[in-house]
Amino acid sequence: MYRGTFAVVDLDAIRENVAAIRARLAPTTRVLVTVKANGYGHGAVEVARAAVQGGASYLAVASVEEGIALREAGIQTPVLVLGASTYESAMAAAKFQLDVTLTEDCLDWPDVPLSPPIKGHLKIDTGMTRLGVRTNEECVRLAQWILARSDVECQGAFTHLACADAETLHHAEQQIRRFQEMLGILSNVGLHPKLVHAANSAAALRRLDWQFDMVRIGISAYGYAPSDAFVPSVSLKPALNLYSFVTRVHTIQTGESVGYGATFTAPRVTKVATVPVGYADGYPRRLSNQSFVWVKGQRVPVIGNVCMDQLMIDVTDVDEVSTGDCVTLYGHRAPSDWTRQNLSHYGIGTDEALEWLRTTFRESAREEPVLSLDELANRLGTISYELMCALSPRVPRIYVK
Repeated sequence: MYRGTFAVVDLDAIRENVAAIRARLAPTTRVLVTVKANGYGHGAVEVARAAVQGGASYLAVASVEEGIALREAGIQTPVLVLGASTYESAMAAAKFQLDVTLTEDCLDWPDVPLSPPIKGHLKIDTGMTRLGVRTNEECVRLAQWILARSDVECQGAFTHLACADAETLHHAEQQIRRFQEMLGILSNVGLHPKLVHAANSAAALRRLDWQFDMVRIGISAYGYAPSDAFVPSVSLKPALNLYSFVTRVHTIQTGESVGYGATFTAPRVTKVATVPVGYADGYPRRLSNQSFVWVKGQRVPVIGNVCMDQLMIDVTDVDEVSTGDCVTLYGHRAPSDWTRQNLSHYGIGTDEALEWLRTTFRESAREEPVLSLDELANRLGTISYELMCALSPRVPRIYVK
């Protein structure tokens, strides 16, 4: 906190997003929340707890290491590792009671039994072309391998939809039909998974008939729709907010330049403010000269190239901007009394300062965000997921609930 750049993660928003999606599903349908990549940048352990409070009965991670971190934090909710499983990773997963993804690569495991036994989810590739059994023959071989091993329990079978967030669902419908065909093959050879799942955030929000036994939600838990192609059927609340404080204000003359490469030249006498946040914090350099931040109730442009640790903004049209004023990089507006001076009053880094930030944030959280990650992502030609995951570990997270 001493540097002045920090993120606020609204755990209530995550809990409420999960609960809202949970409420539209059948009572028997489980909800899995994906907390891989450090909870999409929000903090995996904290997000996992909030998700469970909202009604999640399963969690998902990308690697065994991510799953072990949840277990070591005391989280006992079932966890599915979505990445491919080697025999060595399966041994570690078994030790920490993590479910693993079973693909055709598992056929190469040695015949040495895992101890303790492991729960696995058979992955079926129906059109993502990334991971899983693709042909009927591969499906039969893997099913027979599972049935032959006393140390592998078939906890689930699943696929992943590549285009459930598209304007039309033709591709996703083809995948679901293929998935159902493969499930029939599993049944014919005597393999009956306990949990069948296919729907990601987009499918869970659009097609209730695709919920099967469980849905896997990712981006929607964090408050964003998977794409601009449709409006979510539930109201989602963004959870991630990024803030910093002005460290310098100075005036440059017409024709003077700003930043590395002199990519901005002042068209008028310009008041420039410096903010201690940059691409090493997860604010992309590609936003140089094409983005905005929020200062004292106004949107102001980022000027010059975003640096590793700092960026510059044009505050010419903002009255009385001074060192210590709070800047909203994205999310809900910073409360008006968030200044460096007021924060110092409570003692930067103290519990009192953190509680003051949490308490005052709650007022702003009742409003709509002033700068969304979707807006920044659209400017970059990317998706909100990437910006969330880019948030650097050096940025302190303040959790509000």
